[in-house]
Amino acid sequence: MENMHIWYKNKQIIELTNQQGKSHTFLLRKFEPGDEKGIIQCIKDEYGATYFKRHFYDEEWLLKNAIGDKYLFFVAETDNEIIGMTVLTLFTESEDYIEPASQIIRKEYRRYRLADKFVDYVFSLAEELKPNCLFVHAVTFHKITQSLCEARGMIPTGFRLGTFLTKSIINSYEIRDCEKYSEGILVKAVNKKDAGIIYLPTEVSAFGRKIYDRLGVCYEIRNYGGTDDCCISDKSQLVIRYDNLQKNVLVTIRKIGNDLGDKIKELIDSFENNESWTMQVTLSISTPDIFYAYAELKGLGLFFSGLKPLCSDIEQMYMQWTGDVKLNMDHYVLTCSFDEIRKDIESFYLGRTRGVNNDNAKGQID
Repeated sequence: MENMHIWYKNKQIIELTNQQGKSHTFLLRKFEPGDEKGIIQCIKDEYGATYFKRHFYDEEWLLKNAIGDKYLFFVAETDNEIIGMTVLTLFTESEDYIEPASQIIRKEYRRYRLADKFVDYVFSLAEELKPNCLFVHAVTFHKITQSLCEARGMIPTGFRLGTFLTKSIINSYEIRDCEKYSEGILVKAVNKKDAGIIYLPTEVSAFGRKIYDRLGVCYEIRNYGGTDDCCISDKSQLVIRYDNLQKNVLVTIRKIGNDLGDKIKELIDSFENNESWTMQVTLSISTPDIFYAYAELKGLGLFFSGLKPLCSDIEQMYMQWTGDVKLNMDHYVLTCSFDEIRKDIESFYLGRTRGVNNDNAKGQID
């Protein structure tokens, strides 16, 4: 039950009562110097020493970065003790979106519906900054984040598959039979209301229409692109980020070149025995070059794993390589909306070894 709700200077005071009738007054506010220890304690309370964002354990890093051009940290406190934290990650260069992330509330305060109020508070401040969209990676070993985000208008758009090695995770949730856990992706349109012309292989067009319709934005999907429209150069430009701890690689394709297949194959071959390594590739669908790239990557065993819409001037999609990792996606804990998307993506995952023929490289992916 909510008894009090007061805003002042971007702070919020709220009184909440749990099911046993116990009340607490909570203060939601931006990070202030001195909050570092409380934030770290929240992380340790849930993850011990296993939280994947290792720099969040560093007091000096938090003090330097918690308010700035890259992050905005927020805390929840009661009785002068920090009992919750969350973060906005700001993307301001080639991409203009905000990612609310890393909400953690200490276990003893989880029966007050504080998570709902904390999300409302942080989302309202994020939307005031007028990004293209809000974007969230939600874990798949519980559906709390998924539910909270969907209730605020966020739309599931795909997955980052095989992000976390299950054996390296310690938390208070049940870990099911998954060698690696994944993240679900949700997006909410804020300032960008027109996605423009989108080039999608035929086999993913229905998925694309479903997502853009649910986002409520303007768009036009094309399943073709003549050779005169393509700008494929000799050399690809890739941005590659390794997470050696979780054995996960993120690849952003800045320019599609004739050597794309060779570069991605070289990257796959570099993984140590392919054991537990996964790779997510992000590439533009605002150019007909995507048809060539899709055919090349699918021929290497990569598969479509969702969309990254509205995050920049261009529209983007994901392709995934999972090697020998057994995803067991049916073990994920998902909302109904996310489970529908899971089934869509699983169909591409199960068909990943089929490959494509030369005609498909021209755009008609059958």
